[in-house]
Amino acid sequence: MMGIISTGITEGKGRAGVMIPIPGYGMYQARLLQHNTHQVIPIRVTWHNSWGLNMSELKKKLDGARPHCLPRALVLINPGNPTGQVLTYEDIQEVIKFCAREKLVLFADEVYQDNVYAEGAQFHSCKKLLKDLGDEYSGFQLISLHSSAKGYTFECGLRGGYIELVGFNDQLRSRVKTYLSARSCPSTIAQVIMGLTCNTPMPGDESYEKFSKVCTDSYKKKAKMTTEVLNSMENVKCNEVAGAMYAFPRITPPKKAIEAAKAKEMPPDEFYCWQALEKTGIYMIPGQVFDMKGSGNNFQITILPSEETFAPMFERLRTFHQEFMAQFKDTN
Repeated sequence: MMGIISTGITEGKGRAGVMIPIPGYGMYQARLLQHNTHQVIPIRVTWHNSWGLNMSELKKKLDGARPHCLPRALVLINPGNPTGQVLTYEDIQEVIKFCAREKLVLFADEVYQDNVYAEGAQFHSCKKLLKDLGDEYSGFQLISLHSSAKGYTFECGLRGGYIELVGFNDQLRSRVKTYLSARSCPSTIAQVIMGLTCNTPMPGDESYEKFSKVCTDSYKKKAKMTTEVLNSMENVKCNEVAGAMYAFPRITPPKKAIEAAKAKEMPPDEFYCWQALEKTGIYMIPGQVFDMKGSGNNFQITILPSEETFAPMFERLRTFHQEFMAQFKDTN
């Protein structure tokens, strides 16, 4: 899909550039490399404002990239991966206005749109907001992405999905269809799951009560528990898990832990995650994987496990963390 915003120029300031969020889904960086597209100085979503966007900073990053490429698109992930935030109506509206002013195609990664847990939080589709902005934005170009692989129960192995192109002419639509048809072939089961994702049980249906309990109530409970447990741990701060399937807390390791990590030639958050894996069996992803270099120490943990395994998992993590902090406790 990145190929549709290419300029055809492979180097120099005429090469297409795409703005992507950091921390964000690593596949976008991989696709930019595959299509020889310039990664615009990344959009830094910051922990201090619940992983929200700073529009003035966004403009600064874009202008700083212009001498090196021709900016063509911006990727917006909502709800967030790996951060779990849910953007407000006003946040998304500002992004659309920004893209319109700067003549950028908006890639709206909305694959976690059904996974919203925080009280008062709500998913707002970019297409809906675009319509609300009126005829002034009738020529705006939007590409919406959805996937069955990140659905209600996170069927990650069942790869299926779709895109919707808004504001593009028929010729380009045809080229995109040809491009995707030649490259993607989801299995029959994945196509069935995609259909189910788009047509969920409704009130009155036989399976609605069970569906609602498993796919809504359970994940809300686990999201709340994740936020509370992580914030109860020494030197760990976690924004509310508002959506998606992740928490992305920040950890401040003791100086001795930082020194131990350096001795093993690891960033501190990677060292912490390896220690946790070896002693608890819990797999977490260090923030460095998401290009968080120089932005503090974070780790990603999922809320995916069942309720039956969730509480014991966090009890193991809490015990490990207490032992880790005691082992590397600063003496001065």
